Amino acid sequence: MLVALNVKNFAIIDNINVDFKEGMTVLTGETGAGKSLIIDAIGLLFGKRASTDMIRSGEDKATIEGEFSGYDKEITKILDEIGIDYQDEQYLTIKREIYSSGKSVCKINNQTCNLAQLAEISEFIGDIHSQEDTIGLINPKNYLRFLNNGEIEAFLEEYVKAYSEYKANLSSYKELLKKNEESKAKEDFLKYNLKEYNQAKLDLNEEASLKQEASNMANYEKMVSDIKDINDVYNSESLSSLYYVIKSLDRLAKYDEAYLELKKNFEEAYYNLEAIFEDDKLRLSNFEYDEDRLDQINSRLAVYSDFKRKYKKDIPELISYFEDIKKELDFIENYDVYLEDAKKKLDNSLTLTYNLGVKLHNARVKEAKLLEEDVKNNLVDLELKNALFEIRFNEISKDNLYKDGLDQIDFLVTFNKGEPLKPLSKVASGGELSRFMLAIKTSLGKSLPLQTKIFDEIDHGVSGAVAFAIGKKISSIAKSSQVLCITHLPQVASIANHQLNISKYVDGNKTFSVVKELSEEERIIEIAKMISNGNVTNASIETAKELLNK
Repeated sequence: MLVALNVKNFAIIDNINVDFKEGMTVLTGETGAGKSLIIDAIGLLFGKRASTDMIRSGEDKATIEGEFSGYDKEITKILDEIGIDYQDEQYLTIKREIYSSGKSVCKINNQTCNLAQLAEISEFIGDIHSQEDTIGLINPKNYLRFLNNGEIEAFLEEYVKAYSEYKANLSSYKELLKKNEESKAKEDFLKYNLKEYNQAKLDLNEEASLKQEASNMANYEKMVSDIKDINDVYNSESLSSLYYVIKSLDRLAKYDEAYLELKKNFEEAYYNLEAIFEDDKLRLSNFEYDEDRLDQINSRLAVYSDFKRKYKKDIPELISYFEDIKKELDFIENYDVYLEDAKKKLDNSLTLTYNLGVKLHNARVKEAKLLEEDVKNNLVDLELKNALFEIRFNEISKDNLYKDGLDQIDFLVTFNKGEPLKPLSKVASGGELSRFMLAIKTSLGKSLPLQTKIFDEIDHGVSGAVAFAIGKKISSIAKSSQVLCITHLPQVASIANHQLNISKYVDGNKTFSVVKELSEEERIIEIAKMISNGNVTNASIETAKELLNK
């Protein structure tokens, strides 16, 4: 649970430290005193996005730090994955720092993490219910998530994977149909170009070889002259003289071994030089000038030049281009085979996706029945005894596959006897929506591993016995989870285990927010104020005592 909270320079909060306890804690105080700021601060610890507007006027940085205990084993797994150290006592500290420059820092156990990692961990720590959540409740897009459980999530994972493959196969099939129409339209053109290419017999290395051969012929006389000079040196006594150096070094080595290395190096150089002189490239017999051959070379090079100019590609690009044309023509000629194969893949993936969708649908229907009954019971507890609730599914078919299954559902309710079931968004008032959301969260809370559940004015728009019913329901949730609740209702405040009063005062030109845990006597006075609009009377004190005693 949330054990302690420290908030510095956050809006009108200068520096507060709050210790939290087990059970149900209510936050009370005048509007604008800072109750919601405390919830907003906790929200930042749960991975909500920060804004520089949250920083206290005149300050450079806001800091929020929370300490949590006894956290879920799933958090341990995430901490291991992201490399965050933790102690055996299982105490977890989360810190957010918001800078006026726009920078925001997240830390877990004093080790930096990113916002996505913090949000992932917070899914197992706590949940904040606000008026926005109540509004979100009436959006059918959010309904399916209320039916999640371990089995459904496993089915959903399988379905999403199959659905992704089905969409890829569908895209490939449609692309195949489109490509066939485009290819058919230019088939003759492709065949003509390929015929021209095949006749040309272009080769990746031929052009460079021909250019070198043509260059050799253009410089024939100069090259022959240089090769003759080289051969004259070879045929002279120069190389033989060098051989005698090896003999001399060999004799020297017999007197002094230091000459062995010189002999070895010189001998290696001599034989390398001899191999160079004897290379075929230096044989005059390999050189001849053939004018007919030069004409053939120039004619062949013209073919390469024409192709490069016509297609505006170099030779490697041309060869690759015509390989693609071959594949395209092969596709046209064997289109029926390709199409049949693609259709088979598409049909198989459709069948697999649909079958997995049916399994997912059946699991959701089963869970929906359980949720319906549990929510109905909770609605009775919340003074909605005539309420009826039904989760209605669409007709499933292979023609309607969605990214999260085959299902589209609606929540149908009626809160008044004799009235037909209608979509939740069209029949619920603000107070009814709040109670319905509380009923849903109570039902879902049994399977959610959340330690801390926070309600921000979930009792908005209600009064009297309904308010007391809401208080009792929140109190029942607090038997298995820590609950924090902002309320303006004495019925809800009185049923809590603990009460924190938030107030504000002005000192100079600054406003300060203060948090104080109330004693039993102080709770009587505070609840009396809530009963009588801020004016404590004997009657309101007696009523407050009665509420607290209950």
